[in-house]
Amino acid sequence: MKRLACMLLVLGTVFLAASCSTNDAAMGNGLGGNTFVWENGGFGGDFTIKLNEDGTYEYSVGFLSSYIGLGTWEVESGILTLTETSGYENVFRFSVGDGELVFISEGSSQFMHVAVEDGDRFMLEEAM
Repeated sequence: MKRLACMLLVLGTVFLAASCSTNDAAMGNGLGGNTFVWENGGFGGDFTIKLNEDGTYEYSVGFLSSYIGLGTWEVESGILTLTETSGYENVFRFSVGDGELVFISEGSSQFMHVAVEDGDRFMLEEAM
């Protein structure tokens, strides 16, 4: 009986560790399914970043650009990292705040057609 209890404890620990991956934690923090809008507008229209619930994202820097950035996202220690998978090796980092993302220029790539600066905010888009 003691051996069975130990095995269950080990299996429970392994299951818990496996189910608490960084991406799972990111999904649980409420970011998935939300769109954020850059405080400075964009390239002829709103610059938006949409974080999908499946751990993917897409961004558009505005209406005058046909470029759409695609990739995956994860959150670790309060830092959101977007890793582009659409043919470029871009990485974008943000601190996660209450209803906003704050751009961290150090270690980040620059977005196409717009100059996002350190500390620029992307605000949660209100649902219509």
